[in-house]
Amino acid sequence: MLSGHGKTSAYLHRFKLREEATCICGKEDQTMDHIIFKYRKTKEQRDRLKHRINKTNKLQDYKKELITQYRKVYTEFIESIYFDKLQDEQ
Repeated sequence: MLSGHGKTSAYLHRFKLREEATCICGKEDQTMDHIIFKYRKTKEQRDRLKHRINKTNKLQDYKKELITQYRKVYTEFIESIYFDKLQDEQ
């Protein structure tokens, strides 16, 4: 997760394990950043994370800080996302 690797469509597509890199939402490639910072189905977890670290701006602006200073909270956020379900849900 921290390095941007994982079972996302974009990552699997890179190794020819998926035909398309596009997220099931159809808005852009399904990368870790997309799932964590933009995907509508992770909004609830994202809002909780923002509240816990007391940030109201875009989380992307705090990515390095999230990984270092808020590592425990960020890890809990990541673990609250069901990545296997993100491949098949519509």
